[in-house]
Amino acid sequence: MLIISLFLTGCAKEDNDIIIKPEKEVFDFIVTDSQRDKINSSRGEQYEISDPVPELHLAGNIYAIDRFEIRGDNTLNFTRKGFSVNMDRKIILFNTEEKTEKKYEEFKLLAMVYDYTYIENSTAVGLFKEIGLWPVYSFFTEVKLNNHTQGLYHFIEDPFEYFIEQKNASFIIRRGYEHVVKKYSISPDSQYDTAEYIARFKKIYSNLTRYSGQQMYDTVSAYMDLEQYFAKLSIDMLIKNGDYTDEVIFYTKIKDNKEVFGVFPWDLDDIFADQPHEIGNSWAVGAIFGPREYSSMDDIIADVGSKLLFSIEDDLDYKIAKDSFLYQQYLTTLRSVIEKIDLTAIDKIFDYTYEHIDPFYANDSIIAQSRYDVDKTSHDLFVTNLNGKRQMLKDRRSWILQELNIQQNQ
Repeated sequence: MLIISLFLTGCAKEDNDIIIKPEKEVFDFIVTDSQRDKINSSRGEQYEISDPVPELHLAGNIYAIDRFEIRGDNTLNFTRKGFSVNMDRKIILFNTEEKTEKKYEEFKLLAMVYDYTYIENSTAVGLFKEIGLWPVYSFFTEVKLNNHTQGLYHFIEDPFEYFIEQKNASFIIRRGYEHVVKKYSISPDSQYDTAEYIARFKKIYSNLTRYSGQQMYDTVSAYMDLEQYFAKLSIDMLIKNGDYTDEVIFYTKIKDNKEVFGVFPWDLDDIFADQPHEIGNSWAVGAIFGPREYSSMDDIIADVGSKLLFSIEDDLDYKIAKDSFLYQQYLTTLRSVIEKIDLTAIDKIFDYTYEHIDPFYANDSIIAQSRYDVDKTSHDLFVTNLNGKRQMLKDRRSWILQELNIQQNQ
C-alpha cells in the first residue's frame, strides 16, 4: 500500500500530464504578503522574487517555478508589474492557433500599462503574424497575486527560448540604443563563442560608412536577413511605431546556406504614435554619421527627405533613408507588405482583437486595474478606440500606396 501511495503521489506531481487551454484560465501566482507589497509598491527596480520562490496556480493545479522576475523598463514605475517566468518544468498549453499542444518553460507576462484600451499589442502582433514575423505563441489572460487580480496581461512565449530550442538558433541578441548588445543568449550547441557573434553583429554597423548602393546592400545582407528587416520597418511605418530602436531581437538562422541574423519585433507598446522617438531625444540617436538632432518632423525631412520610414533614429535605418539604392529595395518590400495587409487582413486582425479582449471588459475587477495604467479604460473607450484605429490603418494603408506610386523608382 505504501509503494502504491508513493507511486500515485509521484504521478500527481507530473505537471506535463495536464493540458491547459490557457485563454480560459487565470495565472495566479502565490507569493508572501511582503513580496506582494513590494511588487506593487516598488518603482524603477528590476529584481527576482525568491526566498521563497512563488508558485503558480493554474487550471486547478499547482506548478513549481524556478525563477520569477519583475521585468520591463519604464513599466517598472507602475503598480502593475510585468513578469518573466521560468517554470521548474515545462507546462503543456493548448496552442489555439496551431490547434496542438506545446510545452512552455519560459514566458513573459506583459502588463501593457502604456497600451491604451489594450488593443495595441494585439494589433501589432496580428500584423507581424500576417507577414510571418511573429512565430511565438501569445494570448491575453488575467494575472493574479494571491487570488487578487492584477488585471489584463499579454502572455508571450519567451523568444530567446523559442529561437534556440525550436529554431536551432546559435545566438540571439536584443539590440539597444547606439546598436549596443542589450541582452544576448548563446546555444550550448553553438560552434562559435559569444565574441564571434557579437563581432558579426557589430560589422553591420561598422560597414555603414564604408559602402553604398549595391555594395552596401550585399554587405549588410551577408550578416542579416535584410528582407526581414525591411518587412519589420514596413509594419513599423504602417502602425506608426514610435519607439523601436531597442525593441528588436536578432537571432541566427540559415539563409542561402549561410548563417545570418533573422529579425523579430519586440515590446510593441508605443504604436499609433504622433511622432518618432528621435524627435526631442538626441541622446537616443545613432552617432556613426556624426551628431544628429531633430526637434520636429521638419528637421527630419530637411535631413533625409519625405521618406516612408517612420523613424531614422537607428544608424541602419538612417542609412536606408539616405542611400537611394537601399531605399528603393526597402520600398519594394514595403509594397509587398502593404499589398499583403489588405483591408480584409486589417478587418481580420481587429475582429480577432475584439473577440479575444472584449470578454475581459465584462469583468469589472480586471478593468478597474487600468486605474494604475497611463490611461484608465472602459468598454466604451475600448470599442471606440478599436473602431477608430481600424479605420486609421485602412486610411494609412491607402496613403502609403499612393506615396509608393510616387516614390518608387524615382
